[in-house]
Amino acid sequence: MIISVPSYVIPGTYYENVRFISRYEAIQSVEILFFFFDSEIKELFIREKESIKAFSDRFSFTIHMPEHLKPEHIEIIELTEDLASHYILHLPESNTIQFMTELSRWRSIYGNVFLIENLIDMDIEPYLKQEPSLSVCCDIGHLLIQGDDINQFIQNHENRIKEIHLHGVKNKKDHKSFDPGEPWFVDLIPFLRKFQGVVNLEVFSIKEVQLILDHLLACGLT
Repeated sequence: MIISVPSYVIPGTYYENVRFISRYEAIQSVEILFFFFDSEIKELFIREKESIKAFSDRFSFTIHMPEHLKPEHIEIIELTEDLASHYILHLPESNTIQFMTELSRWRSIYGNVFLIENLIDMDIEPYLKQEPSLSVCCDIGHLLIQGDDINQFIQNHENRIKEIHLHGVKNKKDHKSFDPGEPWFVDLIPFLRKFQGVVNLEVFSIKEVQLILDHLLACGLT
């Protein structure tokens, strides 16, 4: 598996985080976060893009698209297509059917580089059935919050899962580290041992990244 972390694990810009993360040999990929996208974010990324690309021999890069996805966000793809291996998408809560049509257009232009992430309080199954060739990002924290069966989700989509967002839940909030003895993690280890895709430690502090790296190391997964 390819171990990844978000582009925000310390306070700082995209480039400052990429440079900092490069110290950690076990980390092989960085997820560039565009949780929202405005002129300021765009200008920052354009300013830092070449410095980030200089790390292409060290890292692969993925892109997390905005949480409130709109057709005009194709601009992000245009800005990053020479950098990103794939894109993580949250399907919009409204006008979802219309967006699926837009997504088909994106795929016709850029190929099968889009992964649909399972969300809290949104059933993505009808859309995955509609597009059997769409790849999947399995977000463990979302499944935990919903009380869904992680193993069942993986069995249902095993051949389509290209990325896992690995994080725990504390006090009903996700994007947290977790204890290595938690049953869901113990049950997940056999799948992680054979998984060939990206495992994104989707926490937003280097302290929590290190905790999860330690768990993976203890299990022989790094």
